[in-house]
Amino acid sequence: LVELNEQKRFQEDKFMFADSTFFEIFTFAFKSGNPRTALESPYSIILTEKTAQKYFGDDNPIGQVLTVEGTYDFKVTGVLEDLPSNSHFHFDFLASIGSVRDIQGWALTSWYWPPMYTYILLPPNYPLGRLESQFPDFMAKNIGDWARDQRKLQLQPVTDIRLHSNLEGEIEPTGNIISVYVFSSIAFFILLIACINFMNLATARSANRAKEVGLRKVVGAQRRQLVSQFFGESMFYAVLALILALGLVEFLLPNFNELLDKQLELNLLENWKIIVGFIGLSLLVGFLSGTYPAMFLSGFRPVKVLQEDKFLSKNSSAHVYFRSILVVVQFTISIGLIINASIIQKQLNYIKNKNLGFKKEQIVVVPVHDEIIQQNWSTIKNTLQANPNILGATATSTIPGIERDIDFPIKAEGMSDEFQWNMQTMLVDHDFIETLGMEIIEGRDFAKTFTTDTSDAFILNEAALSKIGWDPSSAIGKKLEMHGVDQGRIKKGKVIGVVKDFHFRSLHHKIEPLLVQISPRPYYLDNLAVKISGHDIAEALTFLEKSWSEIVPHRPFDFTFLDAVFDKIYRKEERLSEMFQYFSALAIFIGCLGLFGLASFTAEQRTKEIGIRKVLGASISNIVFLLSRELVLLIGIAFALASPIAYFSMNRWLQEFVYRIELSFLTFVLSGVAALAIALLTVSYQALKAALSNPVDALRCQ
Repeated sequence: LVELNEQKRFQEDKFMFADSTFFEIFTFAFKSGNPRTALESPYSIILTEKTAQKYFGDDNPIGQVLTVEGTYDFKVTGVLEDLPSNSHFHFDFLASIGSVRDIQGWALTSWYWPPMYTYILLPPNYPLGRLESQFPDFMAKNIGDWARDQRKLQLQPVTDIRLHSNLEGEIEPTGNIISVYVFSSIAFFILLIACINFMNLATARSANRAKEVGLRKVVGAQRRQLVSQFFGESMFYAVLALILALGLVEFLLPNFNELLDKQLELNLLENWKIIVGFIGLSLLVGFLSGTYPAMFLSGFRPVKVLQEDKFLSKNSSAHVYFRSILVVVQFTISIGLIINASIIQKQLNYIKNKNLGFKKEQIVVVPVHDEIIQQNWSTIKNTLQANPNILGATATSTIPGIERDIDFPIKAEGMSDEFQWNMQTMLVDHDFIETLGMEIIEGRDFAKTFTTDTSDAFILNEAALSKIGWDPSSAIGKKLEMHGVDQGRIKKGKVIGVVKDFHFRSLHHKIEPLLVQISPRPYYLDNLAVKISGHDIAEALTFLEKSWSEIVPHRPFDFTFLDAVFDKIYRKEERLSEMFQYFSALAIFIGCLGLFGLASFTAEQRTKEIGIRKVLGASISNIVFLLSRELVLLIGIAFALASPIAYFSMNRWLQEFVYRIELSFLTFVLSGVAALAIALLTVSYQALKAALSNPVDALRCQ
C-alpha cells in the first residue's frame, strides 16, 4: 500500500527493491535524479514517469515522501522514463534494498525466502565456465552441503530471459520464442497462399489477355517488354496491398493487442528501417507472385492466340496441372491450420473441465497485504462465517493455480541424515482442506482441538508418499524434519494425514510431492480464500467488502474468483486457440478466392465441352459433378499431405502438458470434410453457372 495522502492511496503490485549498484548494470533513462546516489540511502525510492504523474501530477516529486504500508516513509530520489515493454521485468517503484533491514531484516540473510535475483556484469568475452565452476563450493559454504546436491546455480544471459527462458520462478512470466516462430510461419504460409492466389487469378484471366499479348507481339513488342509489364503490374498490386494493409493494421491493432494482452505499436515514422523492410517485402512478394504469370502470359505465340480454338486447347492442357499443384499447396496449409485449431480447442476444453482434486467454484480469493488481518485472522474468520452466505474461510501462503514455488529440504524417517530433496510446501490455517473441498484419504485433517497441530503436524499428498516410499496407512505417525521454513529453523513433526492428490499448479506440470502444515507465523499467510454460497453471490461479495472496509478501511478490497485464476493460467492457450481459428478462417477465405478463380478458369476453358455434353443429354447434376470431381481429388491429396504434418506438430505441442487429450482420427477427418464442404460451396456458383448456360451460345462460331 503506497500513500501520498488520503486521496492518493493505492495498492501497488510493481514494487521492487534494489541495491545502489542497480544502475551500473541497467541503463534505464532518468528524467530527474542522480543514478549513482538515488538508491544509496535507506528509504529512498525511484518512480517511473507514469507513476510520478499518478501521485504528483505536474509537481516535482523529487524530495517528496510516500508512505508504504502505513508505516515506512520513503523519499523520492529519482524519476525514470517508463520502462520499455520488451524488458524482462517492469516496476513502478524501485526502493533501496537497505530499507529491508528495518522492515524484514532476516530476509537479507535467508537463503530460502524471499526470492532475490542477482545480476552480474562480466567483462566482454569472459569465460562463463570459470565463474560457474566456483558455484558448488560457494553454495556448500553458505547454504549447506544439501544445496550442492539438490540445487544448481548457473549463469543466464539477460538477453535470453524474455523469449528463451524455460526456468521456473522468473521475475515475470516470460514469452516463448517457439510461439514467435509458429506465428511467423503461419504468416509466411498465408502470404504464400495469397501469392498462389495471384498466380491462379492472373492465369485464369489469360484467355481475356491472350489477344492483347498476340496483338502487341504482332506490332513488334519483345517478350522482355511484356515480362517487364506483367512484373510491373504485380509489384504495383503488391505495393497497393501494402498501403491497404498498413491502414488495416492501424485499425485492427487495438483489438489485436487486446487479444494478445500486448501493447504493440506501429510507429513507422520513428523507424525508417521498418518502412524500408515492408517496402522490400512487398516488392519481393510482387516479384515472386508475378513470375509465373509473367512467363506464362508473355510466352503466348501470336498465331496460336489469334486462333481461339487452338489456343484454348493448348492452354487447357499445358498449365492446368501446375495450377492444380498450387491449389493442393493452398489447401494443405488451410486444412493443417483447421486441424491444429480443432486440437488446440479440444485440449483447452479438456484442461478447463478436468477434475482438479478440489472445488474451485464460488471461492473468493483476497490477497492479504496487511498485518492487521494476518494477526487477527481467527477473529475475522468467525465474523465472516456468521453470515449464512459464507460457507467457509481459510488463509494460506499459496493459492492453488497461482504459480509460486515455496519448497524446503525435508528428511523423512528412515532416510539418511542428509536432507534428501526439496518438497513443495503450503503454509495454511486449520480450515484450508475443508474450505477447498479436498479429500483426506488416510488419517485426519488439522484440528484446533489438537494444540500440537500448530507446531509439529504435517499432511502429505499421495505423490509425496510415493516419492518417500510409504503407503498411506503406514505413513500416519511417521516423523519428518523440514529445514528453513521459519527463518531458517528446523521444524520436526509427524504425519497426521494424507490428502488425495490435487492440482496445485497448472496442468502443464505433473502433481508434485506436497507438504501442508499450519503456518508458524501469521505474516506468511498472504491470501484469504472464502467459500461463498451460490444462491446470492452479490450479497456475499457486498458483505465481504463491507467487513473488509471496517477492518482495514485504508486498504482497497481486491478480490478474484479461484476459477478465474485457473482460467487466467490457460489464457495463453486460449489466445493461441483464437489466433489459430482466425488464421484458419483467413487461410480458407484466401484459398477459396483462388479456388473461385480456378473454377472460373476451368469453366471458361471447357465451355464448348459443356455445351456438347448438354446437347447430348447431360443433366445439370452431371455437369456440376464433372466440374467438381477434380476439386474433390485435389482436396483429398491436400488432406493426405496436411494430416501427418498436423499430427506431428500437434503431438509435439501437446507434450507441453502432462495431462492431455489423445489425438483422434475423427478430428482429422472432420477438418478435411469441413475444408471440402467450404471448397465445394465456393465452386458451386461457377459450376451451376456453367451447367445452366445455353449450349447454343457455347457452340456458336465466333
